[in-house]
Amino acid sequence: MKIDQVQHTIEFGTRKICYRLHLSDRKNLRVVVTPELMVDIFAPETATDQELNSAIKKKAPWIAKTLDKLEGYHPLPVPQQYVSGETLVYLGRQYRLKVEYGVSQPAKLIGRFLWVWVIDKTDTQNIKKSIEAWYRKRAHDVLARYTKSCYQVASRHGVPEPGMTIRHMRRRWGSCSPSGRITLNLDLIKVPVHCIEYVITHELCHLKHHNHAKSFYSLLTRCLPNWRQRKELLDKFRLS
Repeated sequence: MKIDQVQHTIEFGTRKICYRLHLSDRKNLRVVVTPELMVDIFAPETATDQELNSAIKKKAPWIAKTLDKLEGYHPLPVPQQYVSGETLVYLGRQYRLKVEYGVSQPAKLIGRFLWVWVIDKTDTQNIKKSIEAWYRKRAHDVLARYTKSCYQVASRHGVPEPGMTIRHMRRRWGSCSPSGRITLNLDLIKVPVHCIEYVITHELCHLKHHNHAKSFYSLLTRCLPNWRQRKELLDKFRLS
C-alpha cells in the first residue's frame, strides 16, 4: 500500500476537511474516520484524480457528520503528570488521584480518591504502574463477574459458553473470535455498568451469529431489550 504524503483537503460547504490518501490494489473506495478525528481514504491506485474527487465529494456529508459526532464524545481521562488531584474514571464515575509518601503497596480506592503510596513522588513510572495494576485487577474481577451474569441470560437463547481475554484495545470495546473467545477492552472498567453489560452481551451474541444480520439484532434484543439506550450511552465515551 502506498501512502500519499501530500496533505489533501476537500471542501464541504464552508468547511475544509483534511484526509490521508492510501493507494493500493483494491476495487472500491473506502473511508475511515478514526476516534482520533483522522480521515483515511483507501482508494484504487488506478483511479484518476477526477474519479477520486468525485467519489470523495459524495462521501463528504457522511465524513462531516461522523467527525461532528466523534467530537461530541467524552474522552476517558488519563493522568498526564501522575500527581495528586488528577482525574480518574472508574465505572463511569470520576475520582481523584491521591499520591502519598509511604512504603509501596497496592493502590486503594477510598471514598472519592484512588490512593497510591510511593517512596518518591517524582517517580511517575512507579505511580503509573500502581494505577494500571489497580485498574487491571478491578477489570478482571468486574468483567468476569458481568460476563458470568450476562452469559446466564444469553445461554437461555442457545449461546455457547465463551472463553474470555482482557487486554488494551485501541479502537474497539470488544471482539469475538470464531473459536468462541471474546476479548474485552481493559478500559471498559472506566465506563458505566450498563455499557459493560451491553458490550459483553453484544460479543456473546456474536458467538451464535458472526455478523450484524437481522438474526443477530433479534438475539441481542431478546438478551438485552434496552441495548440501544445502553449503546447510546457508550457512544458518549471515546477511547484515549
